Amino acid sequence: MEKDLAWVQAEPRIPCCDCSALSLCAGKKDPKGHIVVRNPLRARPGDDVEIEVPETDYSRELAKIFGLLLFAALAGMALGHIVSPLKGFTPGENGFFGLLAGLLLCGLVIYRGYHRGKQAVRWPVIVEILDKGEFHG
Repeated sequence: MEKDLAWVQAEPRIPCCDCSALSLCAGKKDPKGHIVVRNPLRARPGDDVEIEVPETDYSRELAKIFGLLLFAALAGMALGHIVSPLKGFTPGENGFFGLLAGLLLCGLVIYRGYHRGKQAVRWPVIVEILDKGEFHG
């Protein structure tokens, strides 16, 4: 596990299916229900902790992703239509291919950015240690 991350067994106060950031937790979840969280408080195994899902940041990040995809799609479509790089096709068909190319390129950039771990700030975070476990000496 990375330096500032920890696995926790989540026992939600409210049902998880009602949380707007459900996919945030489910993305790093194992079959036993453990999830990966940021651990700025250096909690240790056995500690009872309170975690928080940064729903505002999560919503902002989703808006940024969809905005980038929309911009890439429109820019690719416009470039494909105006430049017409494929001479055997109509400008409309070239626009469609440009749209696909813009979406694929943008999707690749977004995928690489999020899978390099640079977006870990959007993960759930331990905000309080409620009860220290046996590993605190």
